[in-house]
Amino acid sequence: MPPPRQASLGVDADTTVHPPVSARSGAPLLPKRLIGAPGSLAVLEAALAVAVAFGFVVVSRTITVNPTTRVGQVSGLAALQFRFILIAMVLALGWWAVSRKLSPAAGLRLACASVAGLASGLYAGGIVVALRGTPWPLFGFWGDAGELEKWSVLIQHGQPIPDVYPPLFPYLLSYWTRLFDPGQPGAAMKTLTVLLTALAGPVVYLAWRLLLPPVWALAIGVAPVFPLCTAYKPYADIVLLVLIPAFAYFTGRLLDSAGRSVNGALLVGAASGAVFAVLFLCYSGWFVWSAPGALACLAVTLARVSRHGPGATVRALLTMAATGAVFLALDGRYLLRLLTGADTPDSYMYFDTRTDPAYFSMWLGDLPGGYTHANWPVPGELGGIGVFVILLLVGAGVSLGLGAELPVVQVAGCFMVGSFLLRYWFASHMERDQLVQLYPRTSPEILYCCLVMVVMAAHLGVRHLSERTRAQAAPGSVMRTGGAALAALTLFFALAGSATVDRFMPSNDRSLGFLAWVAHSSQLPDGSCPKFAPHQTCTPIPPAISGAAAQRP
Repeated sequence: MPPPRQASLGVDADTTVHPPVSARSGAPLLPKRLIGAPGSLAVLEAALAVAVAFGFVVVSRTITVNPTTRVGQVSGLAALQFRFILIAMVLALGWWAVSRKLSPAAGLRLACASVAGLASGLYAGGIVVALRGTPWPLFGFWGDAGELEKWSVLIQHGQPIPDVYPPLFPYLLSYWTRLFDPGQPGAAMKTLTVLLTALAGPVVYLAWRLLLPPVWALAIGVAPVFPLCTAYKPYADIVLLVLIPAFAYFTGRLLDSAGRSVNGALLVGAASGAVFAVLFLCYSGWFVWSAPGALACLAVTLARVSRHGPGATVRALLTMAATGAVFLALDGRYLLRLLTGADTPDSYMYFDTRTDPAYFSMWLGDLPGGYTHANWPVPGELGGIGVFVILLLVGAGVSLGLGAELPVVQVAGCFMVGSFLLRYWFASHMERDQLVQLYPRTSPEILYCCLVMVVMAAHLGVRHLSERTRAQAAPGSVMRTGGAALAALTLFFALAGSATVDRFMPSNDRSLGFLAWVAHSSQLPDGSCPKFAPHQTCTPIPPAISGAAAQRP
């Protein structure tokens, strides 16, 4: 027998399990072409989210301010918000029209997808404003940006790049430079990072749609984009935001192994292996920090599957074997290089490495601005713990109490504990070995897992209450509630987007705004300075970058 379904949290839970029907005639309210092709509405969701995200980026290019002055920055932020509100109003009218012509459920799905694109479009559009007048990306040709630009030149000339770095983005940057910005890897880097930042909302929203209804996917997926996804290297953070829902979906499919054929098990495993392989090639670091939690989740899942007989266990093992086989087929060579170079030391000690290792809710990297260790972290109200962290812990406890059997809760909990263990292990040996080994990078993963559990606690609590009152609920009340939640989320995205973009506005104070300041202070390929370069002085381009045009293949 197939195992009983665990508290359905699928794509069409709540309002979209079946096509809505008329209360009078029982006739479907959705067009026949949508009912006959269930995936078509999902495709429309994806297309609409991406179109809105890129559309907002295009609209942001019409903002003409000097981003290196504070007055220009404030005007730019206000112009972004003005456009955001107008577009949100247009989307709201579109949702209303779709709800009347097709169905409220379809309208809500498309509205949530649109807002997901609008949210990250605001973020990316803000970076466009911050970098207006310079072709360089954040940090110009310095730091990681400069290294990636150099590697893209090396790739174009058939030369090797460091073995341990995930190769997908450097190769993408190299191809993009060759096709669209010949001889200007910096301009290509700027374009790609803006586009990927805009794509963060749609991609993460669609990943969570595998598990949750639209409004909850929007809340749990897109809200963390602002604190967790940095426009400096968005491809790395997008992997983290997608990895947790992807792995939760994978463990959920393992739990369904009893009801699946052998061929179905192999197909699910192959598809999962391909997804994980792409994420690994894009950024492998999160796989390292997630490994202990992933192993724990797989062990728990196999134990649960074994309760349904040896047949279910065999098919679950076949799924895992197919996943591993496809993953190794696609990433085996890079994985071998990564393991070979695993002993590469990281001794770079910066601001975060001297912060209390138990503090994870915010981080400053190596650009602390005006903060020092005397006033950071900000002391909390209860035993040094702030209200925000206390709410995270309460949410984690509630989610475990209401949904400990759900794959997404198990994955978030195990990943969080595993990240803490690795974090403390490396930090505890830092003095002895004089090595950091990137342990502060566990902060985003720990915070993300906590946020996931908080939203899941709210989702499970609301669903529990709605099940008790569903019989007394008036028709349409569920959709009205969804609309109200969507409106609140849209306002949150507007405010969070403005605050996030403001941090990236050019500023010469060693804060996050320093990245954009450097982009405005870096020499152009023709030897001149960017339009808004402070005092019209700028840093010359290093030979490794400037030689790209002369050595263009």
